[in-house]
Amino acid sequence: MAGLPPDMFYLVQRNEILTLQNRQLTDRIAHLEYQFQQTVQEHRRQLAQKEVEKSAVQREVERLGEEKATVQREVERLVGEKATVQREVETLRAQLPEVRDDGQPKRKRKKMNDTEKPYSALRPSSLRGKRGDLRERFLEPAFRELPRHIVKANVTFRTEDGFCLDVEWPQGLYDRRNNPPPAQHVPVTGRGYRHQTEETKDLVRWCVHFKDQASVSDVWWHELHMKFPKVIPPIGWVREERVEQNSFLPYQMEENARDGNGASRSVKEIITHHLQLPENQHLLEADEPVVSFRYGVDGRPQAKNTVIGAVMACITPVRDLEEARRRPRLVRDEYCVFVYSGKESYEEQVQSGSRVFREMEDLQQNGLHLKVGEEEDGQDRTKHVKINWYILSDWKALAEMMGLVGPTGKYFCVLCYCTKEHLSRFSQDFSLRTHDKAAQCIRDRDKRGHQKLPVMSIPWGNVIIDTLHMYLRIGGKLLTQLIGWVIDQNVPEKLEQAMRDVGVGTFYLREEGNRQGTNTFKWKSLSAKELKKAIKMLPDRLPDIIENVGITREAKIDSLQGRTLTAILQSKGAKVPHKVSERKALLKELLGGAERITVPGRPGTRVQIQVADIQEIWREFSRIMDMPKDPRLHNNYKAAARQWVLKFRDTTYLEDCTPYMHYFACHAGDQLQEHPFLHYVNCETIEKKNHVQTRRYHLATQKGGGRNHSKWAEQLMQMENRETFAAIHGIGQREKRKWTRRAQPDDPGYGGGSASDSDSEESTVGSNTDELDGDDDDDDRIVYDGEEDD
Repeated sequence: MAGLPPDMFYLVQRNEILTLQNRQLTDRIAHLEYQFQQTVQEHRRQLAQKEVEKSAVQREVERLGEEKATVQREVERLVGEKATVQREVETLRAQLPEVRDDGQPKRKRKKMNDTEKPYSALRPSSLRGKRGDLRERFLEPAFRELPRHIVKANVTFRTEDGFCLDVEWPQGLYDRRNNPPPAQHVPVTGRGYRHQTEETKDLVRWCVHFKDQASVSDVWWHELHMKFPKVIPPIGWVREERVEQNSFLPYQMEENARDGNGASRSVKEIITHHLQLPENQHLLEADEPVVSFRYGVDGRPQAKNTVIGAVMACITPVRDLEEARRRPRLVRDEYCVFVYSGKESYEEQVQSGSRVFREMEDLQQNGLHLKVGEEEDGQDRTKHVKINWYILSDWKALAEMMGLVGPTGKYFCVLCYCTKEHLSRFSQDFSLRTHDKAAQCIRDRDKRGHQKLPVMSIPWGNVIIDTLHMYLRIGGKLLTQLIGWVIDQNVPEKLEQAMRDVGVGTFYLREEGNRQGTNTFKWKSLSAKELKKAIKMLPDRLPDIIENVGITREAKIDSLQGRTLTAILQSKGAKVPHKVSERKALLKELLGGAERITVPGRPGTRVQIQVADIQEIWREFSRIMDMPKDPRLHNNYKAAARQWVLKFRDTTYLEDCTPYMHYFACHAGDQLQEHPFLHYVNCETIEKKNHVQTRRYHLATQKGGGRNHSKWAEQLMQMENRETFAAIHGIGQREKRKWTRRAQPDDPGYGGGSASDSDSEESTVGSNTDELDGDDDDDDRIVYDGEEDD
């Protein structure tokens, strides 16, 4: 090899290496072929085994089929025998004599225990124990469920050694000989309430309802009974019925509420009882019906200093447009689901209403299985009902429920991501809020108004701003502007006279002193009905109240509004007080007692605001707010609302545009198109119910303990149970008589005029307010008549 040239040596080495590799590959291929043959054999063996198992399974299936056929034949034979036996039973039953069936179970006799000594030989202490044991173990069970045809009699239980016990038997409608009493005399079973007839109990139930509505105390009810014993039921009967109604629906105390003063009820139980009413059976006609409910929450101050507050949440059925116009919503249709002492904050709502929120989510996702009848075999027939929720409340409460910053934040809108800088644009260029976006914004640095997740996962498209609060806030802004111009022109007496002319006699506008020592103008805020009347009837009298308004840089401090005062005080580095009157006084103090100020951001003297333009704005606002009542005008509502807001912005001041105007122009029209019933599910009835709850709070017995040592939230929830009981059973609903006009003699009124004059004047005022306010003789249908709540 040493003599070979280098190229030849390299080739020889290369040949040896390739030969070795070829041998290794040959061995590897042989090994793989062997493994493949082994695998094929194993698979063939498993396949043969599976074929055997398949044959066995087929034989088992054939055997089970034969057994099934045998069982079916046996079942058919047994069914035939059952029918034969039933016919024989019916034949034998027809041959039996008629026997009165009292429906009571047969009593089982119990053997008395033998005593070591006779009763007469026992000590007094043992005798009392034996007597109590005998009565508890034998006498009371024996006489607790007697047949109904047994009447009260003098019964003496005597033992063998002469020991006696007297027993009172409950009285029924038949005597001991099974003879009915005389028709003209129905026997009185006892003086207690549980012994009274159903007619008497129904009367007491009505008395409980009207006693709650009139807030009559137990003491004065007892005095009425003592004066009219044959007419007014005794207070003992009323208390027994009240205790029974208090637990009509299960409720639980919310210990996480402030001072433990909170209570909640089951939403599922309320909906079940509501759907089982006869007038609501048409909602269950479909195979899988969908029923909608509105959830709303409202807070209220319980004292003048607003330190003590309470929050109430209610649900009410949402009817379609035709049914809502035919059946007006009543206050009794508002079912309170929880109430607690505190504020409308997110944390307190979660602490007190978490059970209600989880139950609502469960009903939204899984629906409700409602009993609608019974099958022929006695089984319950149920139907699956889908529940759809709408959340509707004022802006502040909605923002808290949805975990948002509220109307004062940068991303103020509840429905979209509009910012404060673009508030006056009134455009819909901003994306709508959703639960997915909320969860994402919570994790991001720019939260875009999301502080927390919503309290419940109801679709964001079903979140609706209340139309009543929208009317009150925008209408209140119009009235505040007018008051500012009246103060600027120094004509408050003209506005007071105009208010009296339109029927708002409680309004006043006067200059009063305050704690800072300066004088500011104060006026009485109007209720909802008074504000509606003023906005509808004042435009015709505006030329007699004010003149054309000049837009100048200088303005009277008393005519400025809250947002403008806040901006001026913040620019001067002062702490902004909560009340508007205190802001005006502080600004006057900072300016050395000056009455006028240069408003930043306003241009110089320019074209005046014509009174005719103000009249048109007021009239158009009343007309547009009435459009949701007429379904034929729904298509024009969105364009009309946007046009009105733009005219308000261009005619008056830019800083007077509010978040409610953004909703009015950008979202109200779309939601009305999607939910035509929007006007009929607003918070009017919640506000009325809130007024009733406030009255009940001050009449509850939580002050100083009282006779009832329970918390006021429990007392209010018990009252809600009694109201729900009355609503479910039709208590308090009378049939309205047909109105007929009666001829009345002429009788001079209190002011010396005739009765016809007073009637005509009253009818004139009523004709201007009936359509807007929804007045009716029934107090349940009156809109909220209290002060503004926030």
